[in-house]
Amino acid sequence: MDRMTVEQAVNACAGECKGDRAFFDGKISSVVTDSRKVVSGSVYGAIKGERVDGHDFIDPAFDAGALLVIGEKDHDPGEKGVYVKVPSTLEAVGRIGRDYMKLLDIPVVGITGSVGKTSTKEVIASVLSRELVTGKTLGNHNNELGLPLTCCEMDGETEVAVLEMGISAPGEMDYLTGIVQPEVAVITNIGVTHMEILGSREGIFNEKSKIYKNISGDGLVILNGDNDLLRQVKETPAGRPLFFGLEKTNDIYAEDIKEEGLKGSAFVIKGLNCGDLSVRIPIPGKHMVINALAAAAVGEYFGLCAESIREGIASVETVSGRTNIKEVNGITVIDDSYNASPASMMSAIDTLSLADGRKICVLGNMYELGDDSLQMHRQVGEYAASKKIDVLLTCGDMAREIAAGAAQGVKEIYSFDDNQEMIKKLKEIIREGDSIMIKASNSMKFSEVTEALTK
Repeated sequence: MDRMTVEQAVNACAGECKGDRAFFDGKISSVVTDSRKVVSGSVYGAIKGERVDGHDFIDPAFDAGALLVIGEKDHDPGEKGVYVKVPSTLEAVGRIGRDYMKLLDIPVVGITGSVGKTSTKEVIASVLSRELVTGKTLGNHNNELGLPLTCCEMDGETEVAVLEMGISAPGEMDYLTGIVQPEVAVITNIGVTHMEILGSREGIFNEKSKIYKNISGDGLVILNGDNDLLRQVKETPAGRPLFFGLEKTNDIYAEDIKEEGLKGSAFVIKGLNCGDLSVRIPIPGKHMVINALAAAAVGEYFGLCAESIREGIASVETVSGRTNIKEVNGITVIDDSYNASPASMMSAIDTLSLADGRKICVLGNMYELGDDSLQMHRQVGEYAASKKIDVLLTCGDMAREIAAGAAQGVKEIYSFDDNQEMIKKLKEIIREGDSIMIKASNSMKFSEVTEALTK
């Protein structure tokens, strides 16, 4: 972050300012909400959390080099820096992110969907970075706090930003598009994640579609045409959407898909202006083929040559917790532990089915699925059985329905209510040559399982 001054950040906050105006010309180095990350030139946003109140660390933040602190309580910074009192620190950080993006004045690719946001973001960023300086969402910074923090991490050399935009409640997409207005909007799919809050798949669609309803007329909307709700979209403020997917009815689709086990897939992209494009993606699963199609469409929109699109898809890397494949002492661990929905769990099971050796599923609760949650868990179990999974371990009350659904087809099933007990059993039964896939909603903390297996 190298283009915003303290004065510009103060004006963005629109709060009650106290402190020494001699700091106003100072250049901001970063925006953080964790006082431990404060460095010289930082803006520190004090947020009251469930366990820790960030306001308790205002003075330590100034002492660590913060030029500006934002909070919701009265505070006199003296001569240490500038303090702005606001009704909502969260919204003030959002305003800073919004104004900083206006200073950068770069195109944004916004990505949303029930599943696949992160993996799609990674492929798109990998493609664009062949020819453009590309900023992207780091980790899971895709919500009302994470998005503006991601924006503020970019520097003046950035030429395009690829940003996840995750929502779980009504109104959140309007807020996010108020911070960054995408020039290109990508929706990966409409599933059932957050249905407990948004009411129905149609409710989820209505909220996520605001990513393109708020788009400018000069942009592009790219939708997964294999999704029943998305393919019904005929017109957007940017005109007719561009559809991608495996079905040949899409504008951009894949042919001649050759799965190479856990090494990925080779296929031909059809429908690009440059003609047929033979590519290979090094991450397994049909969902990654679909993600690559979206990335190719974005690459072509920004004028990348065919070879750059090919190289970008071929060089994409996984991130922790998302189809991250590790070989440890003769065992293959497929770490997909960061969050889960029925669709993403079935996709992960598909990936495991490509592996050699004995196939072991480690699955946990999926949350925010609404009234049909138990039935959806059971369907995942039935799917695991249909894919010839050898061993199933589940953890959590709802995940017992996964075990029940798999009972007719999976011979070896174990259910637990505690991660550590499940890990103990898993270590007892695994043997060289096994492939193990790990997946659950993030609050199940299945990263503990991955860590236990990969130490």
